[in-house]
Amino acid sequence: MSSRFFGMVERAFSFLDDAGFRRSESEPGLVTFESDRSFVTVNWDLRSGELEAFIGMVPRTGRAQDEYSLADVMGAAGVPQSDCKPAQIADESRLEPFIEMLANNVRTYAQPGLTGDRMYFRRLETFRSAKADAYMREMKLSRVRTAVEKAWHDRQFDVVVSLYSSVEEDLTESEVRKLKYAQQHRSG
Repeated sequence: MSSRFFGMVERAFSFLDDAGFRRSESEPGLVTFESDRSFVTVNWDLRSGELEAFIGMVPRTGRAQDEYSLADVMGAAGVPQSDCKPAQIADESRLEPFIEMLANNVRTYAQPGLTGDRMYFRRLETFRSAKADAYMREMKLSRVRTAVEKAWHDRQFDVVVSLYSSVEEDLTESEVRKLKYAQQHRSG
């Protein structure tokens, strides 16, 4: 990797200089800017081509501190998930407009994080936890739906009732009707 990546990142993120940030780390595909309270890391994964920025609080007393992806920052700000996905660019010569867009999104959506606002980072943690919980709920629902299909086909209504009851609050209208039917037709 050439020094072009570092130059592109430093130019696009030059607004951080005015906010009291300094470059604290550089290695292939990674540039970190740090202030007294927070940090911004720009990462370009050479294998996948994924370009992403992360923001976090500078750790106190040497303990590890969470960092939040720009996708989480934008998601917490209400930007639709489809607009929050990191760019994937394999060719360094095509990186510059994507780095500029990344810098613009950091400047637009991460201002409280750049100032080190602890409540902002707590809200990001809450958002990320809720997103993880929703993902796990969707995974469980997917497994239940697959198992219900088989049980329904085999007319094992006791199994259908048991499976659907475990996720009753997430059922669609047609699944609720299926559950009621299974309850009426189960054995014993």
